[in-house]
Amino acid sequence: MTSRRPPITLPGGAFYGWVIVAVSFMGNWITAPLNPVVFSIFIVSIRSELGVSLGTLAWCISLRQISAGVAAPVLGHLVDRYGPRWLGVGCAAWAGVCLSALSLASNTWWMYALFFISGFSGFGVFGGGQILTGVPPANWFVAKRGRAVSYATMGGGLGTASWSIISAYLVTTIGWREAWFIYGILIAAVLIPAYAILMRRHPEDVGLFPDGASAPPVEASSTPRPGSVTARQVTETNFTLKQAMRTTALWLMVLAFTFHTFATNTILFLRVPYWTDMGVSAGWIGVAVASDPFVVMLFTLIFGYMSERYRLALIGLTGGIFRALSMAALMVVSPHAIWPFAHSMTWGVGSAGMGTGQNLAIPAYFGRRAQGAIRGFTAPIMIGAGSVSPPLIGYFIDRGVLTDHMVFAGGAAMMFAAGAIFTLMRTPALPAPAASTSPARAESEAGTRS
Repeated sequence: MTSRRPPITLPGGAFYGWVIVAVSFMGNWITAPLNPVVFSIFIVSIRSELGVSLGTLAWCISLRQISAGVAAPVLGHLVDRYGPRWLGVGCAAWAGVCLSALSLASNTWWMYALFFISGFSGFGVFGGGQILTGVPPANWFVAKRGRAVSYATMGGGLGTASWSIISAYLVTTIGWREAWFIYGILIAAVLIPAYAILMRRHPEDVGLFPDGASAPPVEASSTPRPGSVTARQVTETNFTLKQAMRTTALWLMVLAFTFHTFATNTILFLRVPYWTDMGVSAGWIGVAVASDPFVVMLFTLIFGYMSERYRLALIGLTGGIFRALSMAALMVVSPHAIWPFAHSMTWGVGSAGMGTGQNLAIPAYFGRRAQGAIRGFTAPIMIGAGSVSPPLIGYFIDRGVLTDHMVFAGGAAMMFAAGAIFTLMRTPALPAPAASTSPARAESEAGTRS
């Protein structure tokens, strides 16, 4: 353990890990303009000015997801080895430049190029790619990891809701180009100093222990509950990427979230046009969709606290069930506004359950020390599934092979299956000779550097 101290001292001796949570929350919040939901606010204005089709613009998001998937393994290894501090500074500057440069786009190829290279920043990425904002809080907490990661994750929900409203105002008042320029400046101006001054990799790097404890996690019970975050209070088992790849738990995890991501992006692509064609007013659709992030934030917090007491299998299964139920509300053939609201409410609960499971599963099952590398390995698979699903399903719908209801029914099955797979996961054991390692030993095995 080093003699270095945290950058700032919090009042009342509060644990510095909560500053890490706050920076991660801010990272998720202020980079939300990079996500597909906020981008959808810009589509009408961009199409009108550049004269392009909806399908053409849809590739902007797909290209960004592809590059994010390519970047994830590299970012994961760099975060484990060097920490998120200076990497976050560089990536924030990169994201800011890319967004600001969108204000100069004169054709779709310019937009394709900028969206593609923006994915390498690692910010504003869904589907398991939140390495720069997901790894830090999980590194600083073990016993309270559920609530810490949930607090940080809530920034994404708040960002989606707030920036959607702000974007709608800015696009209609000053224009879409000026809005992108402002967002780019804000991302760089806020995140560069926040990561440079406040972010640190592990509590051990500044003379602390996870959760602000007086000693590192040690084995105090031989029978921890499988897959629970609470189990890591008493023994911290740290896997390397190669060790994790040999476990059934990791591949079940990948399968579950590949199903989930593939179905999610397809439904997000189809649901608004489906309601519009059915005759639901645009106003009601907008309000229903806008309510989704607030439900996600509330239940992310609830599931985060639950994860400290109950197995992640229960939370993942609950998320899958609610996601499947949301498809039932979507399939009702009625223009009444109650059905978009019913869908959004149940969808939001399911999103929180699956999101909590996704954010906590890797550190809960495989420990802190190589979670960046493990996330980086799994992210391209899940992000790739999400990036290909809208154009693939759209192709089959356009040719009459699939109908909307067939896609919704298939989405319900995939989402329920994703939740059910969680119940099959079991806490893996490290290969002999050791089933539990100290932080220093694990750091060496993971190829990390203090």
